[in-house]
Amino acid sequence: MKAVRLLEYGGQLVFNDVPTPTIARDEILVNIKSTAVNHLDLVKAAGTARQILPIDLPWIPGHEFSGLVEQIGSDVAGYAPGDAVFGANGMGGAYAEYLAVKPAVIARKPYKLSFEEAASVPVASQTAWQGIFTHGHLEKGQTILIHGGAGSVGACAVQLASHAGATVIATASGDNEAYLKSLGASRVIDYREAQFETVLREKVDVVFDLVGGDTQKRSFHVLKEGGHLVSATQPVSQEEAAKHRVSGAMMRLVPSADVLGRIARLLVEGTIRPDVATVYALQDAAQAWEDIAGNLPGVHGMSPSRPRDARRRSHGKIVLRVA
Repeated sequence: MKAVRLLEYGGQLVFNDVPTPTIARDEILVNIKSTAVNHLDLVKAAGTARQILPIDLPWIPGHEFSGLVEQIGSDVAGYAPGDAVFGANGMGGAYAEYLAVKPAVIARKPYKLSFEEAASVPVASQTAWQGIFTHGHLEKGQTILIHGGAGSVGACAVQLASHAGATVIATASGDNEAYLKSLGASRVIDYREAQFETVLREKVDVVFDLVGGDTQKRSFHVLKEGGHLVSATQPVSQEEAAKHRVSGAMMRLVPSADVLGRIARLLVEGTIRPDVATVYALQDAAQAWEDIAGNLPGVHGMSPSRPRDARRRSHGKIVLRVA
């Protein structure tokens, strides 16, 4: 099969032939139709976080995908060859024509979505779900502050929180205000024009931090006592959490067929929607990585964005179509 691989940390992506995976009795072989590009791919490839995000080289990137069931193991029930599925794999491997996965990380593809749209959903939506509900314990009537609301995870979190009946406040650049309000945000704070802790008059129940750094530190000041600060970017200071009498936790996505199935139903209903910015061919994965590298200067040895990159939409996923 054809696949995109990383041969060494910080090296170039190569597109060539590799053996098709052999499935175990409890696995499914998926014929990949589309996969999506995530910052996590670049971070792992750079090797700077190899102590907590190790990979086995040579490595096939790609943590989310959509496709058709090609083959099922003898112990697998509930799926048959030809079924359209989508999912997320914590180890990567989706930049390829075939991927072997456990049934626990996939769900049936929402029939209203194209393969490209479906591939853009699993990582961001499950990260958002687990961040605000599993770790943040968000409930109807509460207020949540989402930092980085215009990113893929942030946009999903805005939609999910709004659907759950929460009041949603998001920080983002001002030119994303209309976009975020269309997703359900009741208020958007332009981080370039104001500090959120100085303009918020009432404290919030949950902070979902997708930015980190000083933004996370300042977030303790806007949380109600007993509130939750959940970060998807960096560890949360337990000393500060105790000082402010809140809980603080860094989350890591745990792919779940149950959660993804719930998200699939919301996608069919139109309660949440996918957002695909650009579609590349699988063999052009290196260019797709260049397209998002500007948001992570220095990652994978790439330089900050050039002017043409800066004009690209600030929201929406980059998807790779597998021929």
